[in-house]
Amino acid sequence: MSRLLKIGINTIRGFSGPAFNFLIALFGIKFFGKQDWGLMINALLWIFLIVFIISWGNREYLIRTFSKQPSRIYHSFYSNFITRSILLPFGLVLFLYFPFPIAFWSMALVILMHTYNAMDSLIIYYQKFGVQLAAEVTTSIIIISSIFYLDNFSLESFLKLYCLAFSLKIALLVTVLNFHKNPFSFQLSIKEFKAGFWFFTLGFSGWLISKIDIYIVDFYLTKLKLSEYQLLITSFLMLQAVSGFIIVPFTKHLYRLPKKTYKKIQNKLYILAIPIVILGGFSIWILMEQFVKLNLQLWYYILGTLMALPSFFYTLEIMRLMKTHQEKQIIVINCFGFIISTTLILFLINEYQALGVLLSVCITQWLLLIFYKLNARKSKAS
Repeated sequence: MSRLLKIGINTIRGFSGPAFNFLIALFGIKFFGKQDWGLMINALLWIFLIVFIISWGNREYLIRTFSKQPSRIYHSFYSNFITRSILLPFGLVLFLYFPFPIAFWSMALVILMHTYNAMDSLIIYYQKFGVQLAAEVTTSIIIISSIFYLDNFSLESFLKLYCLAFSLKIALLVTVLNFHKNPFSFQLSIKEFKAGFWFFTLGFSGWLISKIDIYIVDFYLTKLKLSEYQLLITSFLMLQAVSGFIIVPFTKHLYRLPKKTYKKIQNKLYILAIPIVILGGFSIWILMEQFVKLNLQLWYYILGTLMALPSFFYTLEIMRLMKTHQEKQIIVINCFGFIISTTLILFLINEYQALGVLLSVCITQWLLLIFYKLNARKSKAS
């Protein structure tokens, strides 16, 4: 029962971040309009990209390191975090793109997100999912409440709110993870970049597949269309991500599980996939059309639902490749997916707008499933 409870809490925790981001965007658009909130989305896209690059695959790399060297957990954490912090000046590019006040608070948010995200590896290893969930809920409520309180939209004000939110989350996690009870030691080393390179490349290739669509939408379509597309794609990405949330509590164990047990977990995930995705797709359709009033054709929701399904069937294939240190295989498959997705989006976006983008993403997800299954069959044959 405790294992099921951990799965449930972690699923809610993982779901809460995208869910609250979705609610924030929903209320932001409702109260300030799609055009103004599109400016916020644009700023966050740049911030998230910089934070992702600075992360350098730290979570997956550190979880593996913690499992192999449990007596040096905090030394490994500090060494990795401080070494990666050398990349923070990369964020100064924001001052070339935004006015000084916006760039300043965007840079502050980069630093805070960098610090908060670094602790994710410790949260997962020690399975402190409930605490992080509480932090996410509390700070998201603050931001949503502020939307109701503010009369006019101000990009600078909302960046300050995000900075406040992440400061509060960091303070809570620092206390719970007992940093003060563990010795502070670190070693600046290029090894942190070398060891995390394949994890970063792996994550970046996956990021390209999952995020390139919204960056292209940001470039080609209006801020109004960007806001609409973000609401739609975020809802389906939350549904897609459920497959990953289910197995995260067992990430540190999956590296040590025998093939037979691994297969049982895979079969259970397959059984859960279809009912979860169908129910989720129907719920998204109800929410978007009955409450948000997007007035989109049914095809948008059919494509979104079909897009979310494949991840349930290939998530553990990715874990299997990581377990056997075949990250290069994942990178190659993801790169193919990125090329296919980008090509399709660029080909369809002018004529079919957001529907063409969603169709491109859906096709890419099913091709990824085919690639991963063919790779698994090839591995068994050899």
